Amino acid sequence: MRTIIVLLFFTSLIFAKNITLSEVLKSSKQHNQFIKALQKEALYLKAKDRADTASDALEIYANKIKAKPHDAPKADEYAVGLSKSFLLPHIQQKEYKMRALESEAAMLEATAKIDSFHQAIKNLYHQHCIDREDYRSFRANYSDFAKLFAKKQKAYRFDEISKAELLQLKIEKKLLYAKLQESKMRQARSKKFLLMSTHLSSDRAFSCRDAHPIQRHVKLPTNVLNTSKKAFKKRIESTKEAINRHNYAIDSISVSGEYSKELDTDRYTIGVSIPLNFTSSKSEEERVAAMNKLSAATLKYEERMHQTKAKVTQMQAKLQSIASNIASLKESIALFRKELMPLIQKSYDLGESSLIEYLLNRQKYYELRRELYEAKREYYQLLFSLYATLEIKE
Repeated sequence: MRTIIVLLFFTSLIFAKNITLSEVLKSSKQHNQFIKALQKEALYLKAKDRADTASDALEIYANKIKAKPHDAPKADEYAVGLSKSFLLPHIQQKEYKMRALESEAAMLEATAKIDSFHQAIKNLYHQHCIDREDYRSFRANYSDFAKLFAKKQKAYRFDEISKAELLQLKIEKKLLYAKLQESKMRQARSKKFLLMSTHLSSDRAFSCRDAHPIQRHVKLPTNVLNTSKKAFKKRIESTKEAINRHNYAIDSISVSGEYSKELDTDRYTIGVSIPLNFTSSKSEEERVAAMNKLSAATLKYEERMHQTKAKVTQMQAKLQSIASNIASLKESIALFRKELMPLIQKSYDLGESSLIEYLLNRQKYYELRRELYEAKREYYQLLFSLYATLEIKE
């Protein structure tokens, strides 16, 4: 009992050292330059919104005039003044809110792209796990064939099989070895690419115990496309603010003050100027433009949601088809491995079937395996594409 506990303990330590999917995603989020750039982008947009809605700078002007009265000597006249134009407080607030909402919508859409990138990372993880499973399975099959070849080599030395038969087995063994090396390189490449994409430098193996199960009916959360919905809502709010912002007859004011020194007089002047928007069609056209923008944004969003729904329905149907195919391939492979291949092996050993028949059946088995792993790769590629389309974070 104590030995079993010790073995279980060390086994758990081995698996604990493996890189899990959670660790992969954590590393990707920590080192992803897109996330850091997004944070800087948010600061930029906030500063830009404040700059665009800040009041104009105070203007100062001065002039000097040479005056020559008819009955007096020449003298200088001076004038110094200040002026400033600014939006009324409630208009300025609306301008800032309009831009802030647009910026928030843009940031939400950028966040959706990052979430989509993380789904791509999850796909890379699963693709590597399939490559590793494929390699290990092929390695076991190659080992079995190598044992058979060694057995037939002994049979040839005792003149139990012909040289032609041994050569055919030798050629098959070389072909299998080449495919084995190809499979090994494929899983090594997928691991290297995954490590680079997630900024991991460890030589540890990936766990693959936390891979998503292959299911005919994929369960999806109810709160999908949340990011797009929030972004659309903010753009609508921004456009409504724009409509209200151009609904005022007066939206800005200019104030000026001047001191002038004439020949024998000091003058102080204070002025106020107010643009009358109703005397121009600009505000009305701005309102019309904002209303058309609101309608266009709504129509585009509704069409996008319709297209997304159709795409998701198609993807779900294809996932179900692939999952059914995977289940069928697994059953066929299990039947081959547990029942048909032992019978074929026995028939070949007893000389009841030819070497060609034996090799053809083995090739059929390899083809089924290859179809299985390709179907798995396609399934996960489509699954995480579906998650990205629906903006699912986890």
